[in-house]
Amino acid sequence: MRDRDVRDAIQTALLATGAFDGVYLWGAPEVRGANSSLAAIALIEPVSSEQDDPFDSAVTGSLVVTSTVKISLVARNEDPQLRDESAELLLDLAANALNGQSLAGFTLPELTRMASWRWQNPIPPERTIEALFRYQYLVPLWNSYDTNP
Repeated sequence: MRDRDVRDAIQTALLATGAFDGVYLWGAPEVRGANSSLAAIALIEPVSSEQDDPFDSAVTGSLVVTSTVKISLVARNEDPQLRDESAELLLDLAANALNGQSLAGFTLPELTRMASWRWQNPIPPERTIEALFRYQYLVPLWNSYDTNP
């Protein structure tokens, strides 16, 4: 159980929609020297995780981990209306692809969803929606985190 596996699963699910020209786990494509003219991209970045012991089970019981990632959905278009409509469509497609899924085979589907989103000020030709995506999973024992590289 690793958050990076969930981020990889998010990337795979978003690419499978066919709506994105690129889905990146860090930084915009132009940071890598790639073409900045891509019309629809998503950037997936870890934000936070916290663990809790709701079962009051001491060190032999399960922990619940709640993690949040930021998914920046970027639409590029010279026409401001089309740009905003495209950004909103990307948000809706991402939510449909991710909400209620068991990502990487271990997130709890009923607790896997878009939690909130915020429209960023447009910087023509771009409009970005920053969405916070939240999920939970169980760690069976307090010392059973995956340490494989």
